[in-house]
Amino acid sequence: MNRHSITALMLLVAISVAHSQTYTSNWTSINSRPNPAWYDEAKFGIFIHWGVYSVPHYADLTDGAEWYWYCVYNPDMDGGLTAAYHNKTYGPGYPYQNFAPYFKASMWNPDDWANLFVQSGAKYVVLTSKHHEGYTLWDSPQAWGWNSVDIGPGMDLVGMLTKSVKNAGLKMGLYHSLYEWFNPLYLADKASGSPPLTDDYVVEVLQPQLRDIVNRYEPSVVWADGEWEQLSEYWESTDFISWLYSNSSVKDDVVVNDRWGSETRGVDGGFYTGGDRYNPLKLIGHKWENCYTIGSSWGYDANEDLAAMQNISSLLWELASTVSCGGNLLLDVGPTEDGLIPWIMQERLLQMGQWLSYSGDAIYKSSPWRIQNDTEAMTTWYTVQNTTGVVYAMVFGWPEDNVLILETPITTKETEVAMLGCTNAASQCNKLKFTGNGPTRAGIKIQLPLLNPIQYPPFGVYTFALSNIH
Repeated sequence: MNRHSITALMLLVAISVAHSQTYTSNWTSINSRPNPAWYDEAKFGIFIHWGVYSVPHYADLTDGAEWYWYCVYNPDMDGGLTAAYHNKTYGPGYPYQNFAPYFKASMWNPDDWANLFVQSGAKYVVLTSKHHEGYTLWDSPQAWGWNSVDIGPGMDLVGMLTKSVKNAGLKMGLYHSLYEWFNPLYLADKASGSPPLTDDYVVEVLQPQLRDIVNRYEPSVVWADGEWEQLSEYWESTDFISWLYSNSSVKDDVVVNDRWGSETRGVDGGFYTGGDRYNPLKLIGHKWENCYTIGSSWGYDANEDLAAMQNISSLLWELASTVSCGGNLLLDVGPTEDGLIPWIMQERLLQMGQWLSYSGDAIYKSSPWRIQNDTEAMTTWYTVQNTTGVVYAMVFGWPEDNVLILETPITTKETEVAMLGCTNAASQCNKLKFTGNGPTRAGIKIQLPLLNPIQYPPFGVYTFALSNIH
C-alpha cells in the first residue's frame, strides 16, 4: 500500500470516527461537537416569521407583530397600543383564536418562495415551525386543532416549504419556540414552584414536537427561542441535542443556536445569537449569527411605514460587517396571511442577490482577515477567501478625489487590485493602478476608474479584490 493509499485510509477512518461520535446529555460534551462546515461557508440565510399573527398584522413601534396576542392581554408590553387597536378593530373580547380560519395561505406557492431565496443569494432558510403562540405550521399531534392542517390553510406548510427549499439546492432549517405563552400545561409547570418545576409541558408537548420536526423534515438548523423563563434543565435541552447530534438522521449535518435555557445564550450551543439583531462588530472567538429584520417587525406588520424599511446599502453593510467579524446574517421576511412576501422585501432580497452575484467571493467560504475594518466610521470591511487567499475590501462610499486609501493592507511586488461588478468595463477595473507603502509599511492608495454612470457597481457599495497582499 503506497503512502497516498494510507493517507486516504486514515482520512476515511477519521471521518468514520467523527460520524460515530456519541455526545452525552451535558453542555461540556455538546459544546465539544464542531459545527458542520456548510454553516460557516453559507454566510447568508433567510428567516421567515409566518403564523396566525399574520392575520391581524399589527404592531406598535416597540414589539413585533408576532407578539400581537401577548400584547393584547399584557398591555404593559406596549403601553396598551395593541390592545386599543384590537378592541377598536375587532371588539373587546374578540378571541385571538378566531383569526386562525383567516390564515389561509391562499396565494402561497412554496416553489416561488424557494426561487426568490435562491435569487437572493441565500444558502439556507429558517422557518418558524411554531412561535410563542403555540400554533404549529404542521399537523403536530401535540397541537391538535391549533395547527395549519386542522385550521387555516389545511396544509402542512413546513413539509411543503421544506421540499421546495431542498429541491432548490438550499439548506432548510426550522425555528421552534420552547415555550408557549398560554399553554395550560406550561402555565401549570410555572406555577408549581422552583426548584424543581413539574415538567408535564416538556414531556407531553415540547420534546415530542422537537423530535417530530427532526424525524419528519430532517432540518439542517434547529433554531430554538423562548428559552428565557427557565433553565435548560427544565426544557431538557441537553437530552434533545445529545440525541440530535448522536442518533438522529441529521446528526452530521445539523447545527443549533444558543437559546436553550435562561443561562445558555452566548455560552452554550453551536452558534451564538446574543439578542435580536446581534452584531458585536468584532471577533468574539465563537461562531455567531445576526438575525436581522428589513423593517422593525419580524412578522408581517401593515402598520409599518416606508421609513422603517432599510435601504439595500444598509442591509449590505450589515452583511459585510457580520461576515467580516465571523458571523452569518439571517435576514427576516414576514409574509402576509395569504402567503405573499411584501414587494419591498422581495426587492431587497433581489438586490442582495444582485450584489452577491459579483461579490460572492468576498462572502461565501470566506474567513475574517487579520483586521476587520480600518476606518473610524466603519466604512470598509475586510474578508479573505479561503480557497485563493485573496483579500476583499468592501467599501461603503466613493472618495471625491477618486483615490481610495486603505490603511491596513501591505503590498508586495505581486500585488494586484481589481474592482468587482463593473458593467461592460472589465478592462478598466481588472487591474487598477495603486501606490503601496510595502513591504514594511501598511497602506495602499488605489486610483479608481472613471466610468460611465451605468458601468459603476450599484447601491454605493464597492468590492475590491486585493491579490498577493499581506
